[in-house]
Amino acid sequence: MLCFGSLAMAATLAETLSPIKICIPKPTKVCFSYAAYAKNVIQHLKSSNLIVEEGLSDVEFSTIESNFSFTFPPDLRSILQEGLPIGPGFPNWRCSSQQQLEIIKNLPILSLCKQVKKRNFWVEFWGNRPIDNDQAVDTANGFLKNVPVLVPIYQHFYIPCTPCLAGNPVFYVHDGQVKLWCFDISGFFQQVEFQRNEMILRRPRLFNLLNAPSWAATESRKIDFWTEMATMVAGGKHRRWWSEDLEGYLEDVFLRLTEAGWKEEDVREMMMMDDSGDRRRCSDAGVFANKKEVESHVSLLSKRLLRAGWSTEDVVDTLGSSEEIFMEEDSCIDFYHKTS
Repeated sequence: MLCFGSLAMAATLAETLSPIKICIPKPTKVCFSYAAYAKNVIQHLKSSNLIVEEGLSDVEFSTIESNFSFTFPPDLRSILQEGLPIGPGFPNWRCSSQQQLEIIKNLPILSLCKQVKKRNFWVEFWGNRPIDNDQAVDTANGFLKNVPVLVPIYQHFYIPCTPCLAGNPVFYVHDGQVKLWCFDISGFFQQVEFQRNEMILRRPRLFNLLNAPSWAATESRKIDFWTEMATMVAGGKHRRWWSEDLEGYLEDVFLRLTEAGWKEEDVREMMMMDDSGDRRRCSDAGVFANKKEVESHVSLLSKRLLRAGWSTEDVVDTLGSSEEIFMEEDSCIDFYHKTS
């Protein structure tokens, strides 16, 4: 029978021989808030010798959002609340007139409408393009006024205000071009370097590199209209709204003429084709507004072949067109050719 002292000694021995428990501290979770990132962005801009004023107040935000009928996305709002960069390219939300800010906000829409009037831009789901340019712009405006507002960040770079969430992608919109620039606003500041009030589109040098936050987007959020436009423009589809079939038809005409002995430069001149080495691409596909203008252009090609000494049978066989479309009026292509 063990005495109390023996039990105590046994317990002490067991405790001594038992494995040592090592308490490993749990890693601290990095919580990189929008406010913390905004401080880094503003400090980054200041270090680039940009003028940064005191950030916008809640009252100023409310006034701007009320006047222009949009809401700043949270991530951009945090940056502008921390500091307001001013200077060439930056919208001055505090001092610019309401008219100036309205123009800046509407620049993406005005850019697309300008290209619509020049027949360089049209979207298939808008329906058939009106022949009259002013009517076409009115139709485009009717659709574009309902797309998500793009809030200007710098020059031609914008962030959608809808949905009103952090992490919306940044788009480049200028001169009819719509490009997905980066997945979110943090990506924008990682891809540019500011020097003496100029923005250089390149990854900043290591000593001037702004690190991405932990919440940086890894893929682009889909934005109504703008994401689709960026995809279409990237594929060149917005310049082919008139018909994919017509492009194939003109390519076939080009091949037939060259096979018949025509020089490539002569065919390009007659067909108004690009002389960039891509012999199957028309230089200004946007000039075809409808089937009538397509037929008029084919008629123009036919008449030029007839003047060159081709017989009607040879022209019909080469172009695959009927004699009925040999119209007398000139097409818009002929007009551009005469004035060039």
